[in-house]
Amino acid sequence: MSGYVTSMGVVKIKNILEGAEAQLGINHIAGRAGMIREARHILVQRYIEEEGFWDRLIPEVTLIITPMGLSELAIISSESREKIFQTIISSRIPFVVLSQTKSPPEFMISFSEKYNIPVFTSMYDEYFLESRLLGLMREKINNSIVIHGSLVNVSGFGVIITGDSGTGKTECTRELVNRGHAWIADDGIVIEKRENMLYGRAHDLIKHCINIKCTGILDAKKFLGVAAVRDETVINLMVEFKKEGDIRGQEGIYSTEKLHEIMGVKLSYVQMPAFPHTKSMHRFVELIVKKLFKERGIA
Repeated sequence: MSGYVTSMGVVKIKNILEGAEAQLGINHIAGRAGMIREARHILVQRYIEEEGFWDRLIPEVTLIITPMGLSELAIISSESREKIFQTIISSRIPFVVLSQTKSPPEFMISFSEKYNIPVFTSMYDEYFLESRLLGLMREKINNSIVIHGSLVNVSGFGVIITGDSGTGKTECTRELVNRGHAWIADDGIVIEKRENMLYGRAHDLIKHCINIKCTGILDAKKFLGVAAVRDETVINLMVEFKKEGDIRGQEGIYSTEKLHEIMGVKLSYVQMPAFPHTKSMHRFVELIVKKLFKERGIA
């Protein structure tokens, strides 16, 4: 089991699953009448092959049943299986996922339709599926997601810098800080949607931590200076550093007309080649921000 419990909001199952078929590797959904049920906790529990598992279900938490767990349910008596089903019902499990399964067995379909508890099958294993489910529920329930990248505030514009490892994200944010801009996060960025705006901060596990190549993890306030570090920023722009070969020949790679959508909010989005000398990257980020200021009529 992993994730964390929260009660910041509730969301209907249909709002979690609809449109996420590819993301979750869904093959089949049973019990669609139960899609109006609600989920409120960002936590997933997985079947574990140990005595007493079914008696220790966490109430109101999504359940992933692995092929091993499904096999157990298939071979036990119908009376024992019904007892487990009653435990699932009394635990108010919002929905059940069958990992690495193409089609649900008939007894799971009957259970799903009888008690209006959605059951869907997925091609993914329980670990990958759990990760995807947690991300989806975090987005839908908390209006938040976690992405990999660096976050900096440049002249009042919150800028997410993403890209493959070694493209110079951290080095670029350090140079921007040296030029008077503010550092918010390195590596893990928590993005929250509030009304129709996005706000970014560091993940709690790595708050105020910066990973310096060949040095390690350092305290950002000590390394960059207390005045240079902020807890969060509104997000206005996403810049993706690409290896030059990945975008060679593309037109308008510095155009601010491209958009990237996060939780329904559209951000200006720019791709730029990761030059060998990453100390020049911050200048291009500043130029893009200045261009956005001009386009939006900000003095």
